[in-house]
Order: sequence, then C-alpha cells, then structure tokens
Amino acid sequence: MHDDAERLADPAPCGAAGCPSPAGLCAAGRQYYRRRVETGSAGGTPVPRCLSELGLLEPDPGRPGQFTQVTPVVALDRLLRPLEQESSALRGRAMEVQAAFETVEEIFTDARRSRLPHLTVLRGRRTIAETIDAAAESCQEELLTAQPGNKRPQEILDEVLDQNLSLLRRGVRQRTLYQHAVRSDQPTFRYISEVVSAGGDVRTLDEMFDRLVICDRSVAYIPTGPAYAEEALEVRHPAIVRFLVNVFEFAFSRGIPVTTESQRRPSSVVSDTEKTIMRLLVEGQTEIAIARKMSISRRTVAEYVSRISQRLGSNSRTQLGYLMAVNGLIKDA
Repeated sequence: MHDDAERLADPAPCGAAGCPSPAGLCAAGRQYYRRRVETGSAGGTPVPRCLSELGLLEPDPGRPGQFTQVTPVVALDRLLRPLEQESSALRGRAMEVQAAFETVEEIFTDARRSRLPHLTVLRGRRTIAETIDAAAESCQEELLTAQPGNKRPQEILDEVLDQNLSLLRRGVRQRTLYQHAVRSDQPTFRYISEVVSAGGDVRTLDEMFDRLVICDRSVAYIPTGPAYAEEALEVRHPAIVRFLVNVFEFAFSRGIPVTTESQRRPSSVVSDTEKTIMRLLVEGQTEIAIARKMSISRRTVAEYVSRISQRLGSNSRTQLGYLMAVNGLIKDA
C-alpha cells in the first residue's frame, strides 16, 4: 500500500456520532465530505466509516488504497434500489395474501348463505365487540340499537361516534333507544346530541329490554347474559329477526325523541318517569328493584316517591297506593 494511501477511520469517531447504520451522516463525515468536494482532497484524514456505509466514498479500483467520490444522487439510488425492491416484493406478497383471503371470504360467505346457522353463540368480549362492529359497518340501509342503562363509558362513546357518523354520511338510517336516565349523564347526552345533529333518530324510555342491535333487518345481536359480558347470540332466522324488529318498533314508538333543541330532561320525561314509578310501586316493587329496572339510583326513586306522596297528601305507602287509584293515576301509568 502506498504511503499516502487513504484508510477508513476507526469505528469510534463515527460511532460516537451515532451512525451504526446507513441511516445517518456523522459529524466527521460531513466535514470530510465537504473538504473532499471543495478541494478534491481531505489532507490525509482517515475516511469516516459513515461515508463508506452511505456509499458516498468507495475504493478506487484503478488506484489501490485510494477512495473515489460518489455523487449523492448515485449513492442514494444504490441504497434505495434494494429497499424499493424489497418493498415491492412485500407489497406483492400483501396483494397475494389479500387476494387469497378475498377468495376465502367468497367461499365463507357462500357457504354461510347456503348453510348459515340461524343462531350462533359468540363468546368472549373481543369476539363479540368485533363481530357487532363489523356487522354495523356493513349496514347498507338501517341500524337499530337499544342501549339500556343510565350511561355509557366514555371510551365506548369515543369508539362508536366515528362509526355512527360514518354510517349516517353513507345514508344509513339509524334509530337508537336509551333510557331516560342517560339525559342526566353529560358525556352520554353530548354523544347523543352529536348523533342527532348528524341525522340520527334517538329516543328515550323509562324501562327497556336488554341490549339489541339489528342490521338491515337481516341479523340481530342479543346478550345471553348481562350486557354482552362474555356471551352473545347472533340471530339470523328471519322470523326471529322480524319479531325483534317489531319489539324495537313498539318500544321506539313510545319513546320521547331527543332533539338538538330539547332540554336534557323535558317535563314529559319527568311525568313518564313518575308514572312508571307509580306503576311499579303498585306492583309491589321495592325502591331498589325500581331503581335497577329504571337504571337510576335508589335515592332518586325515593325522591320521586316523596314528591308523589306530598302531592297526593299520603302519609304511608298503603295510603299512597289508594290515592293513586282514586285519582286514576294507576290506570294512566
């Protein structure tokens, strides 16, 4: 090797600048490359490894021990070409996998169409949630949902809002039933207001059945236990789905609409709530049982009972029942 032969610098100077891969240009490399471009020589300074790793300097085949300068465009092309080839191969593989699953999906759909079980048990929270989400997203005409309870978790509201707004933008009709109690929960009522503003039809009731989701009147989802906790039922039998639609329609016709101008608890809701409490009292339900049915607190039930008793001049639960009957309130309830 010639005395003036160039050599690669030890890894330490470049490594300290953080260039273990061709992803970066070290400080020594920047200085060396600038001097090399400006003067044609770096004055015997060892070649920083980052320059050779990036392909900006390479051994000169005609001059042993010397390096030749490579323009950035050429060096970049040399580095990117294998990466682009690899990326192209991955995209091709992804397309092959997608095509394979499209074929599988066609087989799956066709097989389910011909031998689709009318009732399918779904197990596990994740499986249930993903199945219902997929069915809702595939709705083309109508989505009916019933959501009992006094509120919905904020993370669930955030998750389903975009989906519901997307369906409404696609022209999918949405009708949803909640209980009156959600009008007192600020996050849930704010979410409902956004859906209503976008064109959704939301109503509230005093009492409700279990959760229900119906997509395009062709498939329905109902819990087999408490609120889809760990097991749910996918229903595709036309007669059963039609029955569930009728149940929903009957309840929806009795619901009080939520509008963008409506108060959170209009007087009609309060009156409806009072009637329901009176009816349940006459049926012999305890305050705890009434609170559970209406998704409100026991204290709220007690306050309603107290107000009704004061209004009718009742001093006892027995007298209250009698006065409600005398005043025709039980029949109205």
